[in-house]
Amino acid sequence: MRQLKFWLIGLLFIQIIVSGSLFWVNYISSLENKPIQLLNIDWANVDKFTIEDTVGGITILKSDDSWLLSNQELPVSDVDINKFLYNLMTLKTGWPIARLPSSHERFKVSENKFIRRVELFSKNQSLGKLLFGTSIGLRQSNVRAINDDNIYNAKLDTLDISANIEDWFDKSLISANDISQIKGRNYSLKRIGAIWQFDQSGPSILLGKRTLGRLDQSKVSNLELALTKLKIHKITSFKPNSQENISENFKLYVVDDIGEWTYTFIKFDRKFYVNRNDRKEYFTLKEEVYKSIAAITQLKLLAESPEVAERNKN
Repeated sequence: MRQLKFWLIGLLFIQIIVSGSLFWVNYISSLENKPIQLLNIDWANVDKFTIEDTVGGITILKSDDSWLLSNQELPVSDVDINKFLYNLMTLKTGWPIARLPSSHERFKVSENKFIRRVELFSKNQSLGKLLFGTSIGLRQSNVRAINDDNIYNAKLDTLDISANIEDWFDKSLISANDISQIKGRNYSLKRIGAIWQFDQSGPSILLGKRTLGRLDQSKVSNLELALTKLKIHKITSFKPNSQENISENFKLYVVDDIGEWTYTFIKFDRKFYVNRNDRKEYFTLKEEVYKSIAAITQLKLLAESPEVAERNKN
């Protein structure tokens, strides 16, 4: 009986030792795989980054307090930049889904085989590089830091890491601000306070005493809104001087609280283009945006008389 008791106590101690060992191994393993920042750099000093995909890439850099697409010198929204850098900064390690260098190409996180490659710089010195590969779930991707063989699952979709210029530049780049004057093909408008009126300033011998009609304030407001909310679509290599058979070409002169602008609108080969005199590029416009501005004439800005309005209803 005493011998049985001795063996039972011995077995209990062995169980305690085994359990303690397993606990300690798991504890050490959890410490080793405790989530840490995937890219431990000074994020406040990032002043340039590149994004590459399988067909090309872009470079975005900081100039003074603004971010620009470097080759085109097109401004990029600070909101988009901050969101992108925050998403990268908050990437964590956790448990690796693969550890061996031989797995890099399989998960598309190698230097030669990747879906997205992001490199961050400070004063032209590389701070770190991330390789994004295949996805194992919705809104996720596999990711690896260049100096680490481990591959981790990131809650960041490669679709949100665009290497496409059009996804980055500010689409309101050439929109007007607080407009005070607009001059179109056969009309000239100026705002006095909150009221728009025809601008008849100039040599009275030419203008005489002619009556231009009553201006419809809502119609002018729609034109003003089209210019202040103007959204360009894509950058193009279009050059009007080298094109023939341009369907439509007209200019619009706008004065706002920042300066004086000349807009050139062109319709060519079923496409619609716009340029502003402070930029060398022509941008494409959506058809409905183009037509909302091109359709405006002096006659269409006039308020209808009660008789005409009633006749149009019928």
